[in-house]
Amino acid sequence: MALKKVKDELGTTLYFTGRQTRRSRLSASPSTVSGTDKTDDAEEKFTFESKQRLSILPRSTENHDILRSKRRRIQVKTENDPKGLIAEAKPKKQRVTQVNFKENLPTQPPPHFWLMYNEIKKVRSRIKAPVDEMGCANVATTVSGLSEGKVYRFQCLISLMLSSQTKDEVNFQVMKILQDYFLSKGYKHGLSLEAILDTDELVLDQLIYKVGFHRRKATYIKQTAKILHEKYNGEIPRTIEEITSFPGVGPKMGFLLLQIAWNINTGIGVDTHMQRMAKIFKWVPPSKNMSPEYVRRCFESMLSDHKEEWSRINPILVGFGQVVCLPQRPRCDVCPLSRTGICPAVDKALLKKADLDKKNGIKIESKSRGDLSNLIKDIEDLR
Repeated sequence: MALKKVKDELGTTLYFTGRQTRRSRLSASPSTVSGTDKTDDAEEKFTFESKQRLSILPRSTENHDILRSKRRRIQVKTENDPKGLIAEAKPKKQRVTQVNFKENLPTQPPPHFWLMYNEIKKVRSRIKAPVDEMGCANVATTVSGLSEGKVYRFQCLISLMLSSQTKDEVNFQVMKILQDYFLSKGYKHGLSLEAILDTDELVLDQLIYKVGFHRRKATYIKQTAKILHEKYNGEIPRTIEEITSFPGVGPKMGFLLLQIAWNINTGIGVDTHMQRMAKIFKWVPPSKNMSPEYVRRCFESMLSDHKEEWSRINPILVGFGQVVCLPQRPRCDVCPLSRTGICPAVDKALLKKADLDKKNGIKIESKSRGDLSNLIKDIEDLR
């Protein structure tokens, strides 16, 4: 009788309303149990102890996990509710981070831009950089002797596709290898669309292995050659949208190709040197994403009234970055900008060392990727 009475009292609520609070668990501690009303009646004693055992069951018991779960009221639309009067359970809203794509591009360059840029032009007239002879604007003419025509334009495209993540010196070597190989295979103009179409991708990969990401570039070159043959009759298109649709070709290559191949000036090609100098010289507003594409848009906006500089700024700044304003150990000791006070990225420690070397009669180091002899001569004449 006593057991049945306990089941009748606790059976309907044991698994569904047995939520416990801290206070209820403390009140059900063994010390409390020992201090409660002690009755001699066996039935009442059995009922009391059964309740206490049930109230202090371990919370981690697998069979009573439902005691730990929170009550949730979920109403589901059923077939008996055709009009949808019962609200459906609403899924939990996900937190979405909003991204603001609006950019406040500068309409005018900063005050020190023209001071620095004009001085860099003077420096470039006194030095020779790899980009001057081995850059993409000149490599096709240097290698094959061509300066116009369909084959020339195709060679310009190939040199640009090879140039990504690759120094101009290495790019020049690979272009020379391609030209000599295809001439030896009987192709009249050497590197040409027909030569690339006839060459197996693995062979092409072996020919260009010196450039960065050569396997991927071999695939891109083969795919692009096929597109040019089937869609453009082997000719380079004249719009940036068509050019950047080729695999592996971005805005930088596209705008440079239009300038070199067609003399079409619709944008600025920005490479890593230009991106780096625009940042350290504080020519463009700071941004979380200081990418070449962001720098390109800033330059085009700042120089909208000076479009004659759109085709000049790339070789000027790239050559300056290759020979003088290096990414590591910049040559502030030979740079005239370092003494003017307008450059915000001067290595002052290097200038102190240069002044000390001057007092001790130590000559200026002339080792460089390019030719610094004229610039060094100018500095020594001023001493």
